[in-house]
Amino acid sequence: MLTDAAPGPSIFRDRNFVLFLTGQAISTQGLWIEKIAMSWLAWSLTGSAFWTGLIAALHFAPVFFLGPVFGVITDRVDLRRAAIFLNLLMAFTSFFLMGLSYSGHVTLGWMVVIATCNGILGSATTPVRLSLVPAIVPREYMSRAVTYAAMNFNLSRLVGPAIGGLVIAWFDVGTAFLLNAISYLPFIVVMMLVDINTTRGPETRQRRIWPALIDGARYAVADPMIRAMLLLSCVIAIAGRGMLELMPVFAEAAYDSGVTGLGILSSAGGLGAVVSTFMLSRTKSDPQSFQRVAVIGAFLAGSAMLGLCFCPWFELAVFLVGLAGFGLTAVGVGSQTALQLTVDNTLRGRVMSFWSATSFGGVALGGTVLGAISQWSDIRVTAGGSGLLIMLVAVVAIWRLGRAKALAPSAAE
Repeated sequence: MLTDAAPGPSIFRDRNFVLFLTGQAISTQGLWIEKIAMSWLAWSLTGSAFWTGLIAALHFAPVFFLGPVFGVITDRVDLRRAAIFLNLLMAFTSFFLMGLSYSGHVTLGWMVVIATCNGILGSATTPVRLSLVPAIVPREYMSRAVTYAAMNFNLSRLVGPAIGGLVIAWFDVGTAFLLNAISYLPFIVVMMLVDINTTRGPETRQRRIWPALIDGARYAVADPMIRAMLLLSCVIAIAGRGMLELMPVFAEAAYDSGVTGLGILSSAGGLGAVVSTFMLSRTKSDPQSFQRVAVIGAFLAGSAMLGLCFCPWFELAVFLVGLAGFGLTAVGVGSQTALQLTVDNTLRGRVMSFWSATSFGGVALGGTVLGAISQWSDIRVTAGGSGLLIMLVAVVAIWRLGRAKALAPSAAE
């Protein structure tokens, strides 16, 4: 899984990629700061695990239905203009939410509306973002560019909430919304500066959306690796990341630690993500290696969540959340990078929109269902059940990988 092969030319010599990665790092941190702030605000307003899970779910639910459609559109549009337009809209919604928070007019109804709007914008943004990386770097840099961009985004998914928890504890939720609004501006500037080269199939603009979408689905289902990574991503999103969306409930209901405990638990998850990212940077740049990374990460995350079910001490819970962050980051980076290194460029927007639909749509479903379950039972029990499900899927995946490896030599003969 790790390699000591001689490195090629450094990806960080490429001006386009350095600019893109810098802008993305800033904007994605802001995005996840806002998500944790909205989850905490929903919990503060309602005291309900269900509403907390639902607000988190609305950020992701639209991608399940609209993501593949936006994936087809992404394969047709000018990526630069699309990225700038979408980031401007997201900055506007963040400034609006900040204004509501500072003026004292934020209500559950407004939160539902804004979370839904953000979910729709996120559905359009994800396939554009995933298609940008291969379009801004030369072919010889692509595998490393995809890897670092995937690690950056998935690291933000855990580091961002950690920062958000600390910002809420030290300042207030309005400051968290302000930071997110500002974070989009550097990325908009970057999109004006980078060179973008895209490859479109001859039929891309001519075919209607539905037939083009079916072509992408057939391509994804026919490839065993793509099919397996999409399934694993969906399960992890529902049972794993869906559980992390309820971290405000966990901090308060399980350990009575309030927003300070939320910041500590979120920071632990972020630290786990950092360690995972360091190890992933040494992973061999081929789809099979990242597929193994995803499966092993799933097993570790499931084990950590099962441990939370029986954990009476907050200090041990911090360690387990860190281990879960390590595993979930490995799954996110491993599955995304394996797909990016496999998919045909003319179908990239569609296939990666399927990944975002399973990943983010799964979070929406998981956040809602797990929030409803936790409303009527101990949240520790919910975490344990989620961990068991993840471990079961990981064990099956490990068995299939071993079987495929054993069959490979005989097939070669």
